[in-house]
Amino acid sequence: MAATPQPALIRLVADDPIWREQCHLALVQEGFRVEQQPAPQQLKDLLIASPAAERPALWVINLPSERHDLVATLALLQRWRRRDLLTPLLLLADAAEETERAELLETGADDVIVRPFGLRELVARCRAMLRRVRRMEQNARSAQAGSVLEFGSLQLFREQCRVCVNGREVALTPREFRLLECFMLQPGRALSRDQLIEQVWGADYCGNNKSVDVHVLWLRRKLDLPGQPSWFVTVRGIGYRFAAPPR
Repeated sequence: MAATPQPALIRLVADDPIWREQCHLALVQEGFRVEQQPAPQQLKDLLIASPAAERPALWVINLPSERHDLVATLALLQRWRRRDLLTPLLLLADAAEETERAELLETGADDVIVRPFGLRELVARCRAMLRRVRRMEQNARSAQAGSVLEFGSLQLFREQCRVCVNGREVALTPREFRLLECFMLQPGRALSRDQLIEQVWGADYCGNNKSVDVHVLWLRRKLDLPGQPSWFVTVRGIGYRFAAPPR
């Protein structure tokens, strides 16, 4: 008889023990396994775990409110994301302004929940993120052909989660990678922000479709070559089109 697969492991990092325990109970009641980690001060050791440690299916990190501690934590997360492109990251933060939320997404986070929020929303966001990861894994397993997408100087290696421009590897966050892949699979097609949200973020995404504009901006900065047209053409009143040059 085949072994029953274990529930997804969520690693929850927060310094408030009462709040952390409430989140732990809410997630466990929904069938997740949860590892509680006390304070973000130990975050470096947690992220750079030993090879024997089980990699979580999802990180949930409650960011500190103090600006100094927040800046240090975000810098650490950016360094970690360059090494781990796959594990989804959900940040909980005080981010009332759109620019603050954009700054958090730029660290490589897959989603941000703004405090205060309810436990039901936290559980729903975790479920939504893990569903998207499972869909990606299923698509990767089924995509035996077409594992490399190539247009001009741009190459996307789907199975390896790598992107190169003129043979030089470019570091992308998981969300940036999935957005680029979506564009390259539909070259020349005008895609609305809502279509991109559904295809990349998922139909159950609860955020603002302005996230598309932010991620396209980052892709332009990382992939466009000086003196050449952008890969991503703004289609007024609709969204964007991937303008792949002739092969």
